[in-house]
Amino acid sequence: MLKPNFVKESHMKRKKDWEYIITHTEVIRMVLEYAAKLLCGKGEINIVDAPQTDSDYEKIIDRVRLKELVEDIRKQTSVHIRYFDLREERWYYREGIITAKKKLAGDPQGYIQVNLKEDSEFYGKKNKAYYGADYDMAETARYHNEKDNIYVMSKTILDCDVFINLPKLKTHKLGGMTGCLKNLVGTCVIKNSIPHHTVGFPENGGDKYPGETKKGQAENRLKGMALMVLKNKNPFINYPFIIIKKVAGLFLGSPNHEVIRNGMWYGNDTIWRSCLDLNKILLYADADGNMHEQPQRKYFALVDGILAGEKNGPMEPDVKKAGILIGGFNPVTVDTVAATLMGFSYKKIPTIMNAYKTKRYPVITCDASEIILESNDKKWCGGIENISYEMSLQFEPHFGWKGHIENI
Repeated sequence: MLKPNFVKESHMKRKKDWEYIITHTEVIRMVLEYAAKLLCGKGEINIVDAPQTDSDYEKIIDRVRLKELVEDIRKQTSVHIRYFDLREERWYYREGIITAKKKLAGDPQGYIQVNLKEDSEFYGKKNKAYYGADYDMAETARYHNEKDNIYVMSKTILDCDVFINLPKLKTHKLGGMTGCLKNLVGTCVIKNSIPHHTVGFPENGGDKYPGETKKGQAENRLKGMALMVLKNKNPFINYPFIIIKKVAGLFLGSPNHEVIRNGMWYGNDTIWRSCLDLNKILLYADADGNMHEQPQRKYFALVDGILAGEKNGPMEPDVKKAGILIGGFNPVTVDTVAATLMGFSYKKIPTIMNAYKTKRYPVITCDASEIILESNDKKWCGGIENISYEMSLQFEPHFGWKGHIENI
């Protein structure tokens, strides 16, 4: 299984830019050729992802020339190679409002619900007002509540023997940075089974905003009323809300460039739980979705940081010509190194920091101090504690994380 980052066909604003948004063609080619060679003519390779719900999969495939790439490799091997979109539906948005939906073929093997119950990182969390991928919070609540913590997974992915993770190195508005751990969002097909933030303020266990303000209270009331209508996802009824949202934005500010909201800050206490749950499932769930005490498949990761993204990531970053590839056999060790090379402290990134604390179904079994780097750049060889901020690539964080994540 090859899992690239195919989140979106382009930069949200600069529509012709894609090379620093999704995994590059040549990185996929390199891994695909080598995997096919190691299989010695037997077996199957699947290249899959479940992009963002409004993404144009055909444009993504065209941008990375995946069809031509797969056809080239097929001429060199008898290994069966295929690629497909895991999503069941594609949604069409205007100003963040759903205006149309299209049914997709999805995973040919179907989907399976994996319930972590009390082994989820959400177990014991008091505020359970979770907001998922869209405004139907009731759907997210059906998956995550006092009894259940369910993720709807691709059966093709859980059926694999070897998982090769190919994330893109970028800053991230919800998680601080995105790498191996965050890239598993694309293994979960029903995006509303992934809590992204928790409604409310830190004072009541929420993380939508950094603190309670009158403007935040007003926005919560307005959004609460809108959700009563929008959760039905009726395109015809939703159209008037496009204008309403634009007008509201004039008073409340833009979340992409001005205002911290919707969990887009260093205090997000939700998304890291989803990311670690998905990594537990990938490592320990069998093809039928049953969890085991021992890992069920082999794992390798190669992070594409040749052209990376900084500042307003992951969808509107500035290009960062980092010129690096980071490989390893564990998602936490690779992300720890990636964060360090970006100039961030892994101890300040909740997804990484909390990965070292998981108990049952651990996603890492060593301490960060035991990680040893090997590099063609001698200053990066050895332990990560030897890499100072001055020696790093000094990525600029998303504005909601700036001043709280840097390794200084």
